Amino acid sequence: MDEAPEEWVVAWNSSWLHDALFVKSLLESEGIDVQIPDEHTVGVHSLLANAIGGIRVLVRIGDQDRAAEILTQLADHDPPAT
Repeated sequence: MDEAPEEWVVAWNSSWLHDALFVKSLLESEGIDVQIPDEHTVGVHSLLANAIGGIRVLVRIGDQDRAAEILTQLADHDPPAT
């Protein structure tokens, strides 16, 4: 019997495609599957991001806690002083 596909949930939401792509690559580097279903929509015109409620970065529900941990570490990271 085939298993049901795992559900995808929002791990991050951004107004800017470059931020969403950065988060996607960060999570993928940690072995987490990621989708950005709004990537092509906002690629047409960046102002559409706010009209559709932001650019969603999705992860599988089983990876949600790990993704949140990684993104919390990212938010807590202070950039080096220059």
